[in-house]
Amino acid sequence: MLLKKIKTKKIFFIVLLPVLILSCLNDDSSSSLTKGRTIAIETFAPIVRDRISFTDTQGNIRLIKPKPNNKLVAVKVRIINESVTYVPLFIDTEAAELGDRGGSRGWNIDPYKSSVSTSSRESELDKFTPLLSGHIELNKGFEVTGWMLFDLERNISPLTLWWRESDDITSDLPK
Repeated sequence: MLLKKIKTKKIFFIVLLPVLILSCLNDDSSSSLTKGRTIAIETFAPIVRDRISFTDTQGNIRLIKPKPNNKLVAVKVRIINESVTYVPLFIDTEAAELGDRGGSRGWNIDPYKSSVSTSSRESELDKFTPLLSGHIELNKGFEVTGWMLFDLERNISPLTLWWRESDDITSDLPK
């Protein structure tokens, strides 16, 4: 009886082991977690759009379009404070850069200054909210998740995010 239990366990582990190894090798992660000195950021695959609309804090619909010959890129970012008592963040137009490792980059944009008020309802209204912008206070053990928007030249591939606010973190985005 004991011998049969041992054989069953061996067979189970022999069958399970290749499945676990294959699942680790085929890592199709939808996000990338990178730790800095004070915070960690998790980035998600970039989404390219020709326009982005959102509802502001006063209930007005706002529309962002890229500059001529540019594209809008939205990146979902999660900022995590696991180790420092308190981290003050000021997410402005110099909080992060997006681009490729060849040196082609662009800064994040201010969603309020880069948008215009509109009355038309877009099909993806508020898909890219909440927007990370302004002052955020992160106590130890807390996190914040939101979208950052970039107005990039069409030839720039959004492959890497360089985080510059309160820490220097370089995060390769998942594809």
